[in-house]
Amino acid sequence: QGCPIDPPASSGPLRAEQPTMASPQSRAAAMASPENLGIMSDSLSMANHGVAAGFGIARFATNMGFGTVSACIRGSAVALESAAGANPASSVLHGVDGIVGFAHGATTMGQNVAQSITHASLLTTRSGLRAAGAQEGELLRLTVGSEAAEVVNTVDALARHIAGPLADRARPELLLAANAWGVLQRAADARRPDVPADAGDAPLLPEHSERWLRFAAATFGHIWLAGLLDGASAAGLARGEAKRRRGGCSGEAALACAGVEGNVEVLAFEQKTSELFAPGYLVAVDHDTGSVVVALRGTSSVTDALSDLFCRPEPLQLGGHSGSAHSGMLRAARRVEGPLAALAEQGLARLGADSGRKRIVVCGHSLGAGVAALVAALWRDEARFPGVAVECVAFACPQVLDAELAMAQSNHTTSVVVGDDLVPRFSFATTEDLRNVALILSDPAAHGLSGSHSAAALLAMDARGDGEGLAAAYAAIRPLACIAPGRLFPSGRLVGLSDPGGPAPRALAQGDVDELRISADMASSHMPRRYLLAVQAVAHEGGAARL
Repeated sequence: QGCPIDPPASSGPLRAEQPTMASPQSRAAAMASPENLGIMSDSLSMANHGVAAGFGIARFATNMGFGTVSACIRGSAVALESAAGANPASSVLHGVDGIVGFAHGATTMGQNVAQSITHASLLTTRSGLRAAGAQEGELLRLTVGSEAAEVVNTVDALARHIAGPLADRARPELLLAANAWGVLQRAADARRPDVPADAGDAPLLPEHSERWLRFAAATFGHIWLAGLLDGASAAGLARGEAKRRRGGCSGEAALACAGVEGNVEVLAFEQKTSELFAPGYLVAVDHDTGSVVVALRGTSSVTDALSDLFCRPEPLQLGGHSGSAHSGMLRAARRVEGPLAALAEQGLARLGADSGRKRIVVCGHSLGAGVAALVAALWRDEARFPGVAVECVAFACPQVLDAELAMAQSNHTTSVVVGDDLVPRFSFATTEDLRNVALILSDPAAHGLSGSHSAAALLAMDARGDGEGLAAAYAAIRPLACIAPGRLFPSGRLVGLSDPGGPAPRALAQGDVDELRISADMASSHMPRRYLLAVQAVAHEGGAARL
């Protein structure tokens, strides 16, 4: 047992320490702190939403109740008149129905007035708290923590910035504008000169691209059918379960489910989903290719989605050049790159001296691709693994770096884009551009364009088959709409693939992913299964070779 703690020296007898009573002034000052005022302000905001919901329910109940009573009275009056014609009883019922209608209107008016007064009172009180220095979002920070609150508040502010100007536009009007913009994009594409699939001797896809995609899919685990790489088939799940029955670990089962074969040694398989900026990962030694594979998982939880949407540009310096990166994915990369580097070092040691030149392949799909690209960029910038080739293959890589920094990664990172996949084209800037398009097409005159640039007129032009007119309209609208600052791009060299039987693969320029493309498969093109089929088609045609 430890020694007892001596009491503090005292010149007099020991007495129990009395609690210090705060003065009324100090208690008032504590209550008036920015944090407490912020909690009050946030609570009032929640109360305001509750008031709106409560009055909405009350209106529904009022309309339902009065409507039911009125329908019964009118039905009785009509039945009496059908049987005996107009009579005193039916007249009385019609009079009662009028009184019920008046009461209904008066009740509704009273509810509207009461809601307006309550709403105005809450807003006035909240404005007073703000003027007194209330710290916004304090209640959320208290509930979920500072980091998560920052992300939620930022995403909310970005959404309000994008959606605010569209508040007075009807949903059908916005859908019409999106449809028209997709028509313009396709018309402009049809008149662009074809770019050769591979202008130089460099191969289009890295060697073993399909294998790296399967590693990326394995990060989802066999319970999630390894990212549905085989579609809705249960074959992958059966492979994973068979591996588990033979004593394989969860990582080995995930690799089996994803179709990764050969001599692969799993070092770590992290599947946690609750922590912000901490995507799951799988690190393995692939003895068949002489590589340490670091695979990052794509979006699979709410916290992952917040990392995706926390997309404001954040300052970053790489190779002595200052630029910007996707905030959420950069934070994720910085959080995991240290532990992943330690695991990669273990993997390099396990490869042995006879494996030739050692290399680390960092790969991922979607969010995993973005974090993988940034991890590779950070490692290369820090010269983390001297004498070791660090390469990244990013499938459906989001927009993670500004133009200069993204291009600077081309010697070690390849980003693969299938069709009109929206994720490599999605950022705060391109979303703001699309918002601008909707505003222009719904009111072209307000932006200095003629009525022939309205969504309805453009769709009519498409129906007439006027491709030249559509391409000209696109050329007129794009410079007015696609002007948002803070533009980001997928990292490294860009390769565009199509579904089997579609256009040949080609090298993409950053301009090819600088706007959201509106098409029927802009979401489905993002699925890992589509990427697998596209990569396999290129491999069968001899388009995958060494980097």
